[in-house]
Amino acid sequence: MDTMKKSKAILLLLRLPFLTVSAGAVFLGTAFAWWGTGQFNILHFILVFLGACFLHISCNVANDYFDFKSGNDASNKNALVPFSGGSRMVLDGFVKPKEALAVSIIFAVLGSAIGLYLNAVSEGNVILYIGLAAVFFVFSYNGFPARLVNKGLGEIAIFLAWGPLMVLGSYYVQAETLSSIWPVIVAVPSGILTTLVLLINEFADKEADSMTGRKTWVILFGFKKSMLIYLFLAMVCYLVVLAGIFFGGWPIWSLMVMLTLPLPFLVYKIGSANLDNWPGFFPAVKNTILMNFIFLIVLSVSFVI
Repeated sequence: MDTMKKSKAILLLLRLPFLTVSAGAVFLGTAFAWWGTGQFNILHFILVFLGACFLHISCNVANDYFDFKSGNDASNKNALVPFSGGSRMVLDGFVKPKEALAVSIIFAVLGSAIGLYLNAVSEGNVILYIGLAAVFFVFSYNGFPARLVNKGLGEIAIFLAWGPLMVLGSYYVQAETLSSIWPVIVAVPSGILTTLVLLINEFADKEADSMTGRKTWVILFGFKKSMLIYLFLAMVCYLVVLAGIFFGGWPIWSLMVMLTLPLPFLVYKIGSANLDNWPGFFPAVKNTILMNFIFLIVLSVSFVI
């Protein structure tokens, strides 16, 4: 394999399109800090964004490594469906397992280094604790020491990582205070929407996940109940925004997120009608990622206009 092909394989291994969920979380935390305190440090924003992306990439690559080691990727018959079955770079031999693990560790170290710097220039050790939890989830979601996805806790881990941890971290490096519950509440839609991206991807992976001991919500609750859970959680995101406007004094512009309200119903309709047709199911995945990004960006914009 020549250098160019290896470079391309490693680039695909990173699964960069999924970084939109981290971008949305960082933008939201930063925008909410600006709205609440008027504070904005562009260097800290850039560093938080890079740190979040580095840890997200580390998680993506670690998942590919652990899925190869467990045999999950090899068992996945729906791998040709976009977004399902990981990058396949390790399984297909383009990247060696040890190389993938090294890439994951390198990005974890880079993300951690940024976190340590931000903790040093911020009040207290809030960023340190958030960073330690983030690194734990990066490797424990699908690997050592906890393999949370095999305990039915994978979705909870994703909610915490892309909700309270990432949004609050982005908020705190700007505001340097957590004086109310509202920064936690505003993090809820980010956590839920990212969990929905995971959940909708679990449908096509159900067979392979079952064979390798995973206990995803789709396995635990089945296809139909999981689609209902999806719709319910999506509605919670809109209710949180309404609560923020009525009880938290959020700007009326936050109602613009309602423009995305048709998307969860569209996903539910497409998903429910294509539970045995994974190419047909794919638009449900695509629209979930779209909903995540648009919802979080629109909500972020509402706090800065």
